[in-house]
Amino acid sequence: MNYFVMCHEAVDGRYTDGDVLFTPPLEDYYQVGRFLQTKDLTVDLTMDKKVRSLKSDFFLTGCGSFFVSDQLKAVFGKFEVDLEFVPAVVKYHSGKPVEKRYYLIHANSKVPCFDYRDSEYAGKSLVLSKIQSGELSPDYNVRGITRLCINEVKARSLDFFFIQGAIWIDPIVSENLVREVQDKKLCVRFLKAG
Repeated sequence: MNYFVMCHEAVDGRYTDGDVLFTPPLEDYYQVGRFLQTKDLTVDLTMDKKVRSLKSDFFLTGCGSFFVSDQLKAVFGKFEVDLEFVPAVVKYHSGKPVEKRYYLIHANSKVPCFDYRDSEYAGKSLVLSKIQSGELSPDYNVRGITRLCINEVKARSLDFFFIQGAIWIDPIVSENLVREVQDKKLCVRFLKAG
């Protein structure tokens, strides 16, 4: 299967950020891959004053939280994803509501599918020797990735996931999901992985 990086940068190059308020407040900072009780969680997002028109169907805020539009959420419903969706109240800095409906997307875990052999990254030979000798710490994160490859077997047929074992922000998606997003003409940017 071919994989793509779902880029958090806006397609049109515009700045996308805002202040996120979680209610009840989180005990610690927000982090993808860490368990988050979403049952009674409410999310309010006030866009930065530089954001005049929010067209993106997928974006990242400074606190590390990702948001998707209602249209992209509907696409995800057709694929294998392990995500929680929390409706968000999103408004411009002026207080005016944005044009689309958005959801915080949260993954309670990351997928340990980083391909150490085929990817290119800083210290690769040392990491591979530590893996071979069984000395690589389970919480070690690869840095300086210049070529990202995914172990398809370990990806468990998921169409959207965050990778464990590497310092990598953006989620990974299947080519089938990319094709569906592009067919719907949603405002999301992708780069081919590998």
